[in-house]
Formats: sequence, C-alpha cells, structure tokens
Amino acid sequence: MGRDEKLGRFLRALRVNPVIPAVSGVDGDLERALAGDHAAIFVLGGDVFEVLSMAAKRKHRRPFICVNVDMVGGVAADASGINYLSDEADGIISTRRHVIEIAKKCHMITIQRLFAIDSSAVNRGLKLVRQTNPDCVEILPGIALPEVRNNYDEGLSGRPVLAGGLVKDRATVSGILKSGASGISTSETGLWKMA
Repeated sequence: MGRDEKLGRFLRALRVNPVIPAVSGVDGDLERALAGDHAAIFVLGGDVFEVLSMAAKRKHRRPFICVNVDMVGGVAADASGINYLSDEADGIISTRRHVIEIAKKCHMITIQRLFAIDSSAVNRGLKLVRQTNPDCVEILPGIALPEVRNNYDEGLSGRPVLAGGLVKDRATVSGILKSGASGISTSETGLWKMA
C-alpha cells in the first residue's frame, strides 16, 4: 500500500475515533490497543522488535503502527533501519528531518513532532516542517495546541495536526479537538474509546 493510500485511511479512521493509543513496549496496553478500533498505535518506547512481533500476529486486522524512532530501542534512525521498519510498520514519528525524508522514500506515513515549549521552539519547528513537508505534525504538549493554532496556524500549511502529551481527561481531549486537531495521542487507556 502506498503512502497516500495509507495516509487517506489513517485520516478517515481518525474521523471515527480521533484518539490514538500511545504505548511504550510489550504489555497489556499494547495488546488492548491492538484489539481496539483505532486509526493507529504510536509506539513511543521499548524494544521495537518485540512490539512489531506482537503486531505481526494481527497483521491483517490491526491499527496502523507508527514508531517513534527517536525513542524506541533496537533500530537505528538511518536508511537501513527505516527501510527495515517499512516492512513491519506503517509510519514514522520523529523530530529529525533526515528520518522524515527517508521514511517518505520508504512509503511510510510521516509524522513530525514539534515541541511547543516557547515561541522560538515553535518557530524553529515550523521552519523544519516547511522544509520536510511531513504528512502530519504532532504538537507536544497537546494542551499547547490551541495557542499554536491561534498564533502560528499559517506555519502548519493546512496539513493534519495531531496533539500529544499531558492529555489526561475527556475535557482536555474535547478542547484540543475543538481547536482543530485531527487526532490526539495518549497513554491514558481510559481515553482510548472516545469515538
């Protein structure tokens, strides 16, 4: 399946359930996420080979798997590592330009993280987004999304925006979605069924 087709399916699934489980390894949370009706699962830590092995058991009926190569163990964030992941995972999450560029060539969904810790970090992040042109941008922490949307929206160029980090309750999820997020990643398992 090509990148455009994957991205289209991912975005359509987010309209049904905008909450994306974020997991950090092989445990009950990963099993629960794999069994759920989610657009994707964000793998944010742990041994990537164990996670992918568990996901492979549900290859034909599972959410997309997007791996944060900046945080997982077991694979290098280089052309060989990304090429290997492209056979097992559907997308890449990273803050690094070269990772996004390699993943595009491997037909993976590309999600660039932007840490909104202050205005200069947002401006640097948006400059990088314009250079790499990822499929989606994930704003962290998620609670900063309304501020970023209000003051920097032109830098996002109309692309899908996700939010993650410090999302702990339904009111926060609702507020972030009202600010224009296409999806929200969270490790809070109680929020995973917000369709």
